[in-house]
Amino acid sequence: MGDQLARDLKMAARRAPGEKTGTTMGNAIDRTLGEPFSQELETRSGMKLDLRPVTVSDGPALADLFHRMDVEDLRFRFLTGLSVVKPHQIASMIEVDHRQAEHLLAFDHASGALAGSVMLVADKGLEIAEVAVVVADEFRGKGIGWTLLRHAADLARERGLKTLRSIESRANHDALEVERTLGFRARAYDGDPTLVLVEAEFN
Repeated sequence: MGDQLARDLKMAARRAPGEKTGTTMGNAIDRTLGEPFSQELETRSGMKLDLRPVTVSDGPALADLFHRMDVEDLRFRFLTGLSVVKPHQIASMIEVDHRQAEHLLAFDHASGALAGSVMLVADKGLEIAEVAVVVADEFRGKGIGWTLLRHAADLARERGLKTLRSIESRANHDALEVERTLGFRARAYDGDPTLVLVEAEFN
């Protein structure tokens, strides 16, 4: 998942002050990516996560999350040689409109520590979204990435999107395996043989 996510996010319209995110009315489908409420998830290992939308005050916590990731994981996340996430990149990940873009933070229920996050950015027609999942090093191997990606896929499906996709390094075997188990299909990424386009299609 590279800087394309940040570029797409900057193109997403920001929510006007005081304006509420989309909600379901009657049997109508909520056609936004917004999740305005906190909720609890449980990983396959039994770990409990408190999931909530990012706020503008979460910059320091998000910066610390990336600081707790090793250089290779940062390279996989941003698809660059980046070793430190810059303030403007953090800003682009917290200033989401909660409609065309959503960023959810997952906290360890036991300790309160930020364990990971999942971010989705959709096109203007809300048909295709790109997803990025990160997990702090000390929480790897607990099924957090699988749980967050499944949640993102469920959200995209429920909101009527047709495709959820991610651009991955071919060397990111762990992420590719998680995506495969959740039904994503990989194909060559045009223009760069080191990358793979991974997609899930929804009917």
